[in-house]
Amino acid sequence: MKTYRDCPYRSPMAISVAIKDIIEDKVVCDLGCAEGDNMIFMSRFARHVKGLESSDRIKVALERGLDVVRGDYYQIELPNADVYYMWPDNGPIDNVFLVKRIMANPDFKGHIIVVGDYGCPPEPATVSSCAKVWGGELREVEFNEGKGYRQSGKFILAVLKAPSSHVSRPWKWWWQVKRALNDRGFTVRWMR
Repeated sequence: MKTYRDCPYRSPMAISVAIKDIIEDKVVCDLGCAEGDNMIFMSRFARHVKGLESSDRIKVALERGLDVVRGDYYQIELPNADVYYMWPDNGPIDNVFLVKRIMANPDFKGHIIVVGDYGCPPEPATVSSCAKVWGGELREVEFNEGKGYRQSGKFILAVLKAPSSHVSRPWKWWWQVKRALNDRGFTVRWMR
């Protein structure tokens, strides 16, 4: 399987195997799909994989014939999916925003997978906070895709399930995540 980028500039292949039980025969949306490497990995198990990307990295995904949409997840409607996968650049802010946005949809009944690299603080703390705040399961995934910079190591995944009833409490969630990150020594401020 040919990839466009190597780790650490894309999700490791081992993650798609580790989430096979969640994505199998589901429609998956990769929020921030870049060139689409992770979409290809997940397509081995998922019924269909969609992607959303705001940068010019989307050009490669389009050339590969992948189902991608150009847009900023802060500004456009998210594609419908059973499972959302995210590893955003600005995890402390983007994770909270995206999880709140997806969970606020009363029709959403699936899973959200929030990913972080142990080699990049504050990602593990941010992902752990998501699991704690939204009652998710934590998984660790070891990977080895080479000897280069961050081409082997461990990822942390928060697997969140849609609640049985959708009650929107965004400020409570934000403050819980902020408190959990601050307790771990990170400074989190709301930016407008």
